[in-house]
Amino acid sequence: MLALGLSSKREVTRTRIRVRTAMAAQTLEQGRYLGGRPPYGYRLGDAGPHPNKAHAAWGRRAHRLEPDPETAHVVQWMFAQRLAGHSAARITRALNDAGVPCPSASDPGRNPHRTGAAWTLRTVAAILANPRYTGRQVWNRQRTDFDLTDPADTSLGHRQVQRWNLPEGWVISTHPAHAALVSEADFVKTQDTTTPRGPAGPGRLHDATCWPVS
Repeated sequence: MLALGLSSKREVTRTRIRVRTAMAAQTLEQGRYLGGRPPYGYRLGDAGPHPNKAHAAWGRRAHRLEPDPETAHVVQWMFAQRLAGHSAARITRALNDAGVPCPSASDPGRNPHRTGAAWTLRTVAAILANPRYTGRQVWNRQRTDFDLTDPADTSLGHRQVQRWNLPEGWVISTHPAHAALVSEADFVKTQDTTTPRGPAGPGRLHDATCWPVS
């Protein structure tokens, strides 16, 4: 039984490696959307028959990201404000003061685990650091770890924990895969932008008619 268990575990490990290698190649070379929730500012669009012939025969379709007319301009405004030197905290206050629905409130069906109460600094910072807004597909930004529920009592089993990978481990498509909400040059500038010292003052959101519309 022990030998069978070890053999089964090795096969699971080999399968996991093959799947991850294939997903990395599909992202890098094809820019394929591999599932998951679309980033805020995007929605799923039809990309034709599934590239796998078997899946296509079953009627499955491929998907790609396309700008969401309800939220894409908010993302563009956020990047513009950051490039203007405003801090992520000030952008967060401005969004909440204007009553702009946060990502979980905009799509509650896909975010049942979140309250959707308001924008948070962490949410704004995550959006401003997401390279998918440049139009390139990105995979492996997060990983799932299995931690002991209670290290003192291993009988309780494990729990899934999502953790961020370092940028060195991200897989980014060689070519653009969907419409960009910010240019690559502006995205890089955003990562290097520093906020001036001193009081930031109250956040203020410009009138929506002044926002760029995708």
